[in-house]
Amino acid sequence: MEIQKKLDRFFEEIQKDEFLQMRGLGNEVPYFIFDYEPEHELIVRQSIRYFMNRTHLNIKVLNLLKMVIELFDDIGLEGLKQFEEEQGTEALFDALRPTIEEEELVDKIAEAAEQAQIIFITGVGSVFPLVRAHELLNQLHPKVTNVPIVIFYPGTYTGQGLSLFNRFESNGYYRAFSI
Repeated sequence: MEIQKKLDRFFEEIQKDEFLQMRGLGNEVPYFIFDYEPEHELIVRQSIRYFMNRTHLNIKVLNLLKMVIELFDDIGLEGLKQFEEEQGTEALFDALRPTIEEEELVDKIAEAAEQAQIIFITGVGSVFPLVRAHELLNQLHPKVTNVPIVIFYPGTYTGQGLSLFNRFESNGYYRAFSI
């Protein structure tokens, strides 16, 4: 399916009462993955902006890269840059992962969900490998189940697992719905 048709169908679907009221999920969490070919990233971003300017729905768009940068502003980005230059990228990731794993990112998403009808999560590719979509979804399970969450995913979701950029396989994840 060409990307614009897929986006149009998606934006139509999420405005339906059945979606907003999370009917037909069979007691599963209301998590959805909109997967797309990575080369369509700019089209997807533009379509989200276009839709957001025209919708009456209360949708919060959360960009993971912006959220991660905000989390680490306290440390100071210059300090992070210097740490990476001295210790290497892998050491930097190892040092930063505990902050993500301590659920600060998840708490921010949960806070946004309290005031929204739908959450859109973007920027998944920009924060890889520091933040991985399947880990984020697993951490969200106990905190957010009352609002549909849509992750815009540059890659493939098979219903059994995720493949970022159609190159990097994740550990199996099967609790989200493909949309």
